[in-house]
Amino acid sequence: MIVRLRTKLALLYGGLFGLVMIAIAFGVYPIVSTSAFNAARGQLEATSNAFQRLEALQMSQLRDNTRISATDFGFRSAVALAKADPATVRTALANLRRRIGGDIAYLVLPDGEVVAETNAPSLPPGLPDSLTDGDVTQGGLVLGQIAYRAVAAPVMAPNLIGWLLVGTRFDDAQMKSLVSLSSIPIHAQLLERRDNELIHLSHSSEAGSDPQQARPAIVETRAIAGINGADLQLRLSYPLETALAPMRSLLGLLLGMGLLGLAVLGLAAWLLARSITRPIAALESATRSIEDGKYDRVQVASRDEIGRLANSFNLMAGAIEERTRTITYQAMHDRETGLPNRECFEEALQRAVTATGHIYVGVIGMDRFTHIRDAIGYERTGRLLAALGERLAAPDAVAPPARLSGELLVVAFAARSGAEAELRLAEMLDATEQPIKIGGQRIDVAAKAGFARLSEPGANGQSAVERASIALDQARRAHTRVSAFNAEAYGDPAGNLSLMGDMLNALASGDMFLAHQPKLNLRTGKFDGTEALIRWRHPQRGMIRPDLFVTMAEETGHIRPLTEWVLAQAIKDQETLAAAGLALRVSVNISGRLLGDPSFEQVIDRLAEGRTEALCFEITETAVMNDPQRAMKQLGKLAERGFPLSIDDYGSGLSSLSYLKMIPARELKIDRSLVAGLEADTRDAFLLRSTIDLGHGLGMKVVAEGIEDERTLAVLQGLGCDLAQGYLISRPVPLPDLIRFLKADADIVSRRVRASA
Repeated sequence: MIVRLRTKLALLYGGLFGLVMIAIAFGVYPIVSTSAFNAARGQLEATSNAFQRLEALQMSQLRDNTRISATDFGFRSAVALAKADPATVRTALANLRRRIGGDIAYLVLPDGEVVAETNAPSLPPGLPDSLTDGDVTQGGLVLGQIAYRAVAAPVMAPNLIGWLLVGTRFDDAQMKSLVSLSSIPIHAQLLERRDNELIHLSHSSEAGSDPQQARPAIVETRAIAGINGADLQLRLSYPLETALAPMRSLLGLLLGMGLLGLAVLGLAAWLLARSITRPIAALESATRSIEDGKYDRVQVASRDEIGRLANSFNLMAGAIEERTRTITYQAMHDRETGLPNRECFEEALQRAVTATGHIYVGVIGMDRFTHIRDAIGYERTGRLLAALGERLAAPDAVAPPARLSGELLVVAFAARSGAEAELRLAEMLDATEQPIKIGGQRIDVAAKAGFARLSEPGANGQSAVERASIALDQARRAHTRVSAFNAEAYGDPAGNLSLMGDMLNALASGDMFLAHQPKLNLRTGKFDGTEALIRWRHPQRGMIRPDLFVTMAEETGHIRPLTEWVLAQAIKDQETLAAAGLALRVSVNISGRLLGDPSFEQVIDRLAEGRTEALCFEITETAVMNDPQRAMKQLGKLAERGFPLSIDDYGSGLSSLSYLKMIPARELKIDRSLVAGLEADTRDAFLLRSTIDLGHGLGMKVVAEGIEDERTLAVLQGLGCDLAQGYLISRPVPLPDLIRFLKADADIVSRRVRASA
């Protein structure tokens, strides 16, 4: 029994065409040649279409993985600090690339800066300009001589903070896989047009060994959309000689065929076409169903090539279905614990918000998570989190417990009020804090929780998760076990973050200015110096608190331009005071973020050259503690140049005598917290006396700040304090007001000091 289609066709066409070709060999041959040409072209087109469908599927998978990765909370947090900590972003990129099976991964910031893994190829210069703010960009991308399929997804938090670009290679192996889809020996090439030249990027045969080169061939070319104007082409070729070779052998047979074969041929061709086109049509329909996510099986009873092709197609469809199911599961579950991830949780939460009743989202965070993880290892930590997730599961849960990131687990449940939600979370914490055995080890877990209400049906579950995470942070800061989201305490971080752009403009526009608070010498009754304090009068928001924008400047890396401006303005103000006959030393606060920065030393030398005795740099002990070795080295250099140093806010925290001994300071400023409510016979007075004696013993002058009444001033004079600063003497005032005060009211203050003495 003949079961091979090739044998059937050979016997049928051989016998029938032999009768026909005797009379019409030379007339039929051009027609047959044309048919062979068209058949070969059809194979090329079919292979090209198959490549397009497979490429669309792979690009869709890459696009989905990239979009999911771009919305990952931990990754967005790393991107927000890309400027300050690019190493963390590179690590996150490497993890994302490995997780989704990519070959390259980049982070493109809105200003065009690119963060990539070490030794990664450089992106084309104009690529950042081709990315759109809110849409996913995809297509071919050429880096050097290597082509990639690439997807660029925007990273939103909630505004655009960058693009995540991930790509996989178009290599020779893929070209070989492509030609294997065709039943004829074709050759595939991936080309790029550069400056009217075609550059070969990859092909289906070894370089220099293509047997189809420099020979007439049937060519099918398909353009591949590229990113940043890349002009890519897929070229499929089939030698014309090979396409026509089978038909030349028929010429001899056609000479022996007669007119009788024409009638028989028509009937046989009709029967053969019907037997072939039916299963092929079924295969085509099933192939289109795969594009719609349906994996229908094709039933073909024959055992020839068509039947085996149908069986192979069914196996391929099953493999694609299983792979899609696996990818979907991995995309919606945490790999370490098997728990649903944030994406899965938010989808379940979004489906649940249509239910009646109040829904609350709770985020539970383990205490000492890094210590536990380091002690038992990552694998057992994953099992621990999975076990905690099982404890948090409840029959009436709105959504299954999920892992957000790290030690954070999230739950959703219905409650009638916030008090009931707090009680419910406390019960969950009781369950999680029961001892648990992992790998034979008993582990005691302590945790805290924060929760937020999903306010109304149709609300966004993502925002509820974010508010609950913030509530957990608030609980940790307040050292409480369970905390509800406090919007008033949270404030407006996005609005505060926008202040940094306004701050840089304010430095140039004059909205930023220095206020001066003079320092009074309690021994001479005269003013020895002044402290320069920065002030900001915002055109829309009014006066901005210094602790707000200075702290944000330190966190965002803008503290250096702010400090440079303060230093330059303090020098100008000191010159103005000197011109008015007031030779006062101006004290400037230096942030701990700048200590140890060699380039900032150059800024000081450039701005304050020749003014070493006219300026005083105030620093805090906590600033030195961040990096003691580098900070002490720089402070030593400043002291060697002759700049006076002052230890600010002494006594406000855990003051260290070792740092007090090591810092080469000339001045010690006692924090206002030790001065407030001071009386001569109190414990505070004894502490102040010992502090003043300690400063004098180390060769430093002692300054007391925060003096608001004459009784406190008198006690400090009696304790031997050298300098005083506070509202009793003068509030921080702009420079013109300071000059008027020093010329008009300074004598009155001096007489008051002498009278108190």
